[in-house]
Amino acid sequence: MSELGNLSTIAGIIAAFGIAMLYFRIQRELQMDSSDEPIWIPYAERLLIGATLLCLVLVLLPVASQLPLSGSLGRLPFAAATAALILVIGYVPAIFAHYRLLPGTRREGLYENPEPAESVITWSTVFLAGAGFLVVMMRLW
Repeated sequence: MSELGNLSTIAGIIAAFGIAMLYFRIQRELQMDSSDEPIWIPYAERLLIGATLLCLVLVLLPVASQLPLSGSLGRLPFAAATAALILVIGYVPAIFAHYRLLPGTRREGLYENPEPAESVITWSTVFLAGAGFLVVMMRLW
């Protein structure tokens, strides 16, 4: 039971962080809209949205509802938490790339969604999160 408690703590922290960041993103986009600026959800933020949903739906919901998860289904919350952690890790360089704060990402002109480096980082992170999910689900580690 201690494993599920630890897992719930990790998932709760990720979900709370994702929801807080989404709140600030929505505030910012509403300000941009009132200034007649284009609005969008950057690809980097989509990593956090995905991590938040994974934690809420595939980790916290099964644990909180005490669904009887046995066999490979019992690994689902652990696999989802692993994928969510990878998504959050990838969020940091992806959001830096979105704002052109990484070395080699300085460019002139309007921002794009996604920025070229942001797209590479985001899709790489999604691939790694999927691989992490499969590794845990299939007990390959």
